[in-house]
Amino acid sequence: MDTHFSEISTRLFSSRVWRGIGVPTNMNPLGSSYQSPSGNPAFGFFDDFLTFSTTTLVGPYLHLETGGDGGITIAQVADTATVKGICALTMDAGTNEDEAVLQWGAGLGAPFKLADKDLAFEACFALSAITASKWSIGVGLGEVGMGATDTLFADTTGALADKNFLGFVKLYAEAGVFDGAYKADGQTYQDGATKTKLNALGTFTASSTTYHKLGFRYRAHPKAVEWYFDGAALNNATPARLTASEIDAATFPDDVMLAPIIGAKGTTAAALVINLDWWACAQLE
Repeated sequence: MDTHFSEISTRLFSSRVWRGIGVPTNMNPLGSSYQSPSGNPAFGFFDDFLTFSTTTLVGPYLHLETGGDGGITIAQVADTATVKGICALTMDAGTNEDEAVLQWGAGLGAPFKLADKDLAFEACFALSAITASKWSIGVGLGEVGMGATDTLFADTTGALADKNFLGFVKLYAEAGVFDGAYKADGQTYQDGATKTKLNALGTFTASSTTYHKLGFRYRAHPKAVEWYFDGAALNNATPARLTASEIDAATFPDDVMLAPIIGAKGTTAAALVINLDWWACAQLE
């Protein structure tokens, strides 16, 4: 299983992220239970976006498309020679503070909790633009309700809203650089500015066809969060790893149910397309 993952890891799942959990093999975007490679039961989903409904709350997704001129869309786009199934979050250049957010679970389902079971998350996407001071972009796990206006990113400062979140964030002031980030509601937002080991974990170029993978692995025993970019563990001189003491701290979102989320908020009138090739999340039961 791991050998197979390694062979296709440039395009699909990263073996280090999914080892021991395995990716749901039935490609069910609604989610399902399955047997992990270790023999333990797991629940998760994998969506390659071979089909997609543009209507919010139809199927597994809640869509947020806010813009004064209606120029925000979340829809399936044409396949390419190398990428089959693409969901595009498209923001036009017509209105400041536009938002495009996609959250799995249709606004109600949130089956994942960062407590006593291992979890894996990974998303593969491309960005049409990366100019600094244009947008904040986030991807990871968020609590129910973050698919509403100003609830992924609170305002034009680029800060996460006061919600529970674990994942990656491209801050407003930066170009294509993603930090690791997390927050528990009512607590201080943690990212590369507060923890240098989470700074600049992955860099994207401005290309609608150059895809990168962002992933993380939550380990329950001993507690840890490991971060990955294009399948590589970010463990250089200072490992990008949260320790048990950091996870046990009040700032970590370990007491609520979470669901996958991806989205962007604009700070000025500028066009952006997030081409989401696939994403997946699974947790041992």
